[in-house]
Amino acid sequence: MKKPTAKPGNKPTFGIIGYGRFGRLWAQCLKPFGNVKIFEKNSRTVRQNNTAKNNQQSSAFVSLKETVASDFLFLLVPISEIETVSKKIAPIISPTTVVIDACSVKVHPVKMMKKWLPKEQQIIATHPLFGPDSVKKFGLKDQKIVVCNIRCAKNNLQNFVKYLKKLELKIIHATPEEHDRQMAKSQALVHFLGRGLGPLNLAPQPIATPDYNTLLRMNDMVQNDTWQLFFDMQNYNSYTKKIRQTFLKSLQKLNHAFKKKPRR
Repeated sequence: MKKPTAKPGNKPTFGIIGYGRFGRLWAQCLKPFGNVKIFEKNSRTVRQNNTAKNNQQSSAFVSLKETVASDFLFLLVPISEIETVSKKIAPIISPTTVVIDACSVKVHPVKMMKKWLPKEQQIIATHPLFGPDSVKKFGLKDQKIVVCNIRCAKNNLQNFVKYLKKLELKIIHATPEEHDRQMAKSQALVHFLGRGLGPLNLAPQPIATPDYNTLLRMNDMVQNDTWQLFFDMQNYNSYTKKIRQTFLKSLQKLNHAFKKKPRR
């Protein structure tokens, strides 16, 4: 069956469910391309403080129903909440809406969206390999984003990719499985190491090798991320457990080597 495409219009509408640190960044990124509608379940205080400002910048806090009625709907919620949100929006979403997640795990969110959203719903799974901290430090240009086309009309996929290119992002096309296999090492393991360094209270010091600064950066990079993100990326990526266990066994083996008699 041919998938429906979004109706043409002067400006596309972008819906965002979840207005955390990345949600705020992504809303700013999308504003040049169309109208941004935001739903945040805890948004009463945020709405009071920002409605006037957001209206001037082509974005506004609205109801869940109005947010869902967008051309492109971004589910910017924790991995563990994707199922709940998918179930909640399923009865009110239009078949022309393209649903896009931005989780750091892909297999599980895709499974939940396919399970609970209508069978004809268009879905793109993404993982921006950047966040507010890295954009603040390095800018948005040339940052990477993974795109997995799950089931989306060609025209809508092309339009979405067009916006990403206008943001000057580097696009990596992959399957959810390949994404999770690679991220188990490149993100989950790095965050595991970063969190593990926390109790050492590492800080800059005059007597240090250049490699010490690598440890400092690894520790610093995880400090602004929530513990929920940390546990979600470890628990919902099926490839991370084996990586962690192999690494811990390697450390135990290395530590045990000190108990042996030194070689002559």
